[in-house]
This record gives sequence, structure tokens and C-alpha cells, in this order.
Amino acid sequence: MNRETKLTPQENQELVAEQQKTQSSSAREFTNVEEMLRHDALHTPVPPTIAHRLEESVKDLPPAAARAWWRRLLGPKTP
Repeated sequence: MNRETKLTPQENQELVAEQQKTQSSSAREFTNVEEMLRHDALHTPVPPTIAHRLEESVKDLPPAAARAWWRRLLGPKTP
């Protein structure tokens, strides 16, 4: 037996509003690719094995050379 449910106009509006809210919360638009990648990086955890390998690789690197204050102020040398 097939039975249809008839909604009042107010119930129909509530149902439509709820569906729109669900759809809008599940999708997100980004203005550019960088924004999308930043959002993804913030919400995607790094696997522990990769984090450990990265720490091991970085600890063998020499420390970055400190630049002189006047080079930081004036910027790179231009020809």
C-alpha cells in the first residue's frame, strides 16, 4: 500500500530550509587554490610515520645563516 505524506505549507518551508542548511554546510567554495590547500592542510592530520621521517630529515640540516640587520632592512642586492 502506497501512502503519501501531505505537508502543510509551513512544514514544507521548514523541510526545504533544513535541506538547504545541510547542503550548504557540506560544501565550501574557495576563492583560489592556495586557500583550498591551506584549508586541507589544517584539516588533514599528518601520519605519524611521515612526521617522524620529516623530523629525522630536518635535524640533519645545518641551521639557517642569520642575515645582517641592514640586509633584512634593505632587501636583496639588485644589479
